Amino acid sequence: WRSMGDAGGSRGEKGSPEEGKGAAAKAPEESKTETIVQYIVVRKDLTKKPLRWSWGSVISNACHASVAAIVAGMDDPVVKRYVTQVKQMHKVTLAAPDEESLLSISKDLQTNGIEHKLWVEEPEKIPTCLAVRPMERSKIQSHLSKLKLFR
Repeated sequence: WRSMGDAGGSRGEKGSPEEGKGAAAKAPEESKTETIVQYIVVRKDLTKKPLRWSWGSVISNACHASVAAIVAGMDDPVVKRYVTQVKQMHKVTLAAPDEESLLSISKDLQTNGIEHKLWVEEPEKIPTCLAVRPMERSKIQSHLSKLKLFR
C-alpha cells in the first residue's frame, strides 16, 4: 500500500482526466456532491513483446489493485460513499507506457500524499498497475492529467 509516508474499464471521454476542469474551484460545501472517481493506471507494454501477457492477466491485476485500494481506504467516508453507490461508480483506466513510467507516477502520487495501491505481480516482482483510493475528481485529476486513456 502506498500512502503518505510510505516508500484505471475506461469510461471514454466522459471519464477522461480533462472532464470537469475547474472543479477545484468549487466551494467546500459543494464537494459532497462532486463526482467520486477511482483512477487505475495500467502498464501498456505488458501485452506487447517481449512480455506478451494475456489481456485477462492484465485486467485481473487491475481488478486486484482496485479492490486493494478500496479495502485499504474503507475507513474514509468518501470511500464508504463510493462503495454504497454501486450504480454510480466511476472508474477511469489510464495507460502508463512502461514500468519506469508506472513507478514514476506512483512516486509522484506518494510525494503528494495521494493514497494508492501499486500492484506488484508475485513471485516475479513485476509492477503492473496502480489504483488510487476513490476520491473527489478535483483532488486527483491534476496528478494524472497527462496520461491517456487505456485503449
